[in-house]
Amino acid sequence: ASSGGTSTSPDGTSKPSSTGVFTFTCSAVDNGGLTTSATKTYTVTQTPGSGSGSGSGSGSSSSGGGGTTPSEKVQSFTKITPGAATIMKDFTSTVGIKQIQIEVNNEAQNVKITVTKYDGKPANVSVSKTGKVYQYMQIKVDNIADKLDKASVQFKVEKTWTTANNVDKSKITVSKFDETANKWNELTTTYASEDSTHYYYDVELTSFSYFAISEKSV
Repeated sequence: ASSGGTSTSPDGTSKPSSTGVFTFTCSAVDNGGLTTSATKTYTVTQTPGSGSGSGSGSGSSSSGGGGTTPSEKVQSFTKITPGAATIMKDFTSTVGIKQIQIEVNNEAQNVKITVTKYDGKPANVSVSKTGKVYQYMQIKVDNIADKLDKASVQFKVEKTWTTANNVDKSKITVSKFDETANKWNELTTTYASEDSTHYYYDVELTSFSYFAISEKSV
C-alpha cells in the first residue's frame, strides 16, 4: 500500500481512424514490482470526424453533449426474471438518459443493452426529427425477443439547453423512429422531476429503435 506507482502504459488515449471493433489495454507497475492491467473492447460505428451536426435553418438546433462521434454504453445481464426489474444506470453526464428499467414476462438470459448517443441524425435514419433536437440516440436490447413486458426509461435534458433554445420544459418530448414507415412518432412523455442541472422525463416502451429528445411538434 505504501510502495506507490512508478509507471503506466500507454500514457494517452486510443484514437481509431476507422470503424470496427478495437481493444485498448492499460498496465501499471508499482515500486514493489507488482503489475496489473485492464483491457476494454469497444466498437466504432461511425468514422471518426464524420458525424453530422443538426441541420441548418429555423427548424433545427445543436444537439446536447458536444463532440462529433457516437458514444456507446453497453451492459450485460446474465439473467432477467419476471417480477424483478433490472436497471441500467450510471450513464455519463452527456447522455440524455438517467436510467433504463427492464421488466420481462418470461426469463431472459444473456441480455445485452446498448445505448448509443449521436450528436446529429444517425446515418441509418432517413428523416430528421422536426423542431429543435436535443439529442439522438439508439437503444438496442439483444436476447430478449418476445419476453419483454415493458421498459421504463427516464430521459434527461440539460436546463442550459432549454434556456439557450427557448424551449419550455413542458414542451419536451421523446420520439421513436419507425423504421418501416420512415417517420418519427412522438411518445407519451411525462415530466417527472428536476434538479439544479436537468429536467427528467418518463417514457414507457415495449420495443426499441432510434430515439430523439426534442421540442414537441407544433
